[in-house]
Amino acid sequence: MADSGMAVSPHLRGRGLGRRLLQHAIVKAKRLGAKSLFLGSNTRLKDAVHLYESVGFHHVKPETLPPMPYSRADVFMEMQLG
Repeated sequence: MADSGMAVSPHLRGRGLGRRLLQHAIVKAKRLGAKSLFLGSNTRLKDAVHLYESVGFHHVKPETLPPMPYSRADVFMEMQLG
């Protein structure tokens, strides 16, 4: 299991870069044999949460996921890959 963050520089937002990065990460995870992906975000990041929902992540209760280092997370999502 690996953890990492994803962000697009504010002056580059709105160009679909975040969606492309996320789709690339999903494809890469599948190729590596991952069975699922999980993430933590924040309700203040409405665009990011909407993006995650639009590519297939589903909201889950935080206790169903491994501990997360992102202390401001109050949105927890998972995507099954297999």
